[in-house]
Amino acid sequence: MNARADLPKDAWIDELERDLGRAAALRLLANAGGQRRDIPKRAEGSVLAAEVGTDVVTWLACRFAGTTLDIPSPWGRERQDRANALRAAILDAGLTDPRRSANVIATEFGVSAKHVHNLRAKMRKEYGMVPYLPLFDQRD
Repeated sequence: MNARADLPKDAWIDELERDLGRAAALRLLANAGGQRRDIPKRAEGSVLAAEVGTDVVTWLACRFAGTTLDIPSPWGRERQDRANALRAAILDAGLTDPRRSANVIATEFGVSAKHVHNLRAKMRKEYGMVPYLPLFDQRD
């Protein structure tokens, strides 16, 4: 659904939370999280509306009516939030000339320094930053 590499595939849940509030997003995750659900074209009277509220289903129908949607699980959502926080910390520290070491970030987030190094390298590529020059001339 999202073409940008820096957006998680379930970014729509952030938009739902922004538009309807945290309580609506938590209600959706608590009642339908981790499930694949058909999104009705009309919210009123639907089974999903009885479970999560008409406001949530109306919002979902405006975006996904007539399709099947994978709703993230609460645990998966928490994991995604932690991953986003880690990426934000790496960006804040700097991708090319870090102001905080990988060890410090790793300790803060409970991951390995190797993971921080690998993620920093991946993010450099995603943002089009080449941290080194080629070792050999690229002559034909």
